[in-house]
Amino acid sequence: MKLLRFFKHPSWYLWLLPALFAFGAQRLLARFPEVAEEIHARRLFRWLSLPIAALTSLVPFSLTELLLVVGCPLLLIGLIIWLVRLIRRPSLRSRRRARAGRLARRLAWCASLAYLFFMLLHGFNYARLPVSDSFNLPVRERDADDLMEAAVWLTGQASLLRQECLEDENGVFELRSGITGTLKTAHEGYDAAAPAWPLLDGPAIRPKSVLLSPYWSYTGITGMYFPFFVESNINTDAPEYSIPETILHEIAHTRGFAREDEAGFLAFLAGVAHPDPDFAYSVLLDAAVRCLNSLYAADPEAWKQAAANLSEAAWRDLSAGGAYWKQFEGPVRETSNKINDTYLQANLQEDGVRSYGRMIDLVLAWYEIRTAEGTLDRAVAALHGQAASGG
Repeated sequence: MKLLRFFKHPSWYLWLLPALFAFGAQRLLARFPEVAEEIHARRLFRWLSLPIAALTSLVPFSLTELLLVVGCPLLLIGLIIWLVRLIRRPSLRSRRRARAGRLARRLAWCASLAYLFFMLLHGFNYARLPVSDSFNLPVRERDADDLMEAAVWLTGQASLLRQECLEDENGVFELRSGITGTLKTAHEGYDAAAPAWPLLDGPAIRPKSVLLSPYWSYTGITGMYFPFFVESNINTDAPEYSIPETILHEIAHTRGFAREDEAGFLAFLAGVAHPDPDFAYSVLLDAAVRCLNSLYAADPEAWKQAAANLSEAAWRDLSAGGAYWKQFEGPVRETSNKINDTYLQANLQEDGVRSYGRMIDLVLAWYEIRTAEGTLDRAVAALHGQAASGG
């Protein structure tokens, strides 16, 4: 009877409230994206995230990695020790169920509150206005001619930038500032792009290199935003040509843009505005590859012409990148991809990991605007020694 009364205690059911509120609020905000944009993304999220980011940016290493490698195992060990003591000590046996129940209740409350904080620091941002609306981008279906035109420009710009970049003894791209310098200067791209795109404005938040990056590569993941620390975590063992784009992508999440395609596009905007050719090359090569993939699906013959416009040096980088990732193929990567796909679908991105590919639709809309304005020839700051006006 005591045990029954214990489980009937109201606190056994109240723990559901934070999680239910968070889940329901996200679904409700998805129906009113203007509210999610104006009230949460532009105000509440920033009020909550910036103080946290300011504190975590003081630490030069990844707190997310520390939590995963040290904190979680210690918590698990502590739980096991507690359970063993509870089972072995005769004096505790009579209270074993009650103690276990209290522990379960506390864990349930922690999980429920964690879900609420996740939503406040990231999940609700999935419900904000699409970037195509807030940035006034003409996103639409593109035919093969549109794709061909953009692909030729993207591959041409990437090839020009590649000439400004360093390479190693194998002729493969090498970061001129190393990992540390690249992480440190990434925010300059957002600073340069913000005058044209005010929603990109924000204080510099330190992106973090993950020490266990070589092992992280088995998951196929190059970067991760951890909302509870407002922290960007970067796989710095990945091919170096991709690292600047990854850093800019993860920074976009810290600025309130949750959708993966939009984070990729904002990385593109920051990269083309960045004065360092490494950043511009990284985002333009990424966009060129995505555009070429779309073109291949629409017109394989046109793809051959556009692909031939990409320099031999850029193809060396892509080949080296393919060889790098091939060694990590296996069940861990497949499982990681499925988990990421499920996570994205649970957060209003119905096409899951395929949503990453929609980034090129935004780039094509940007390309259309720059072409109409007649400013495409000044779009890449690193090639012209100035901020890329108009984004």
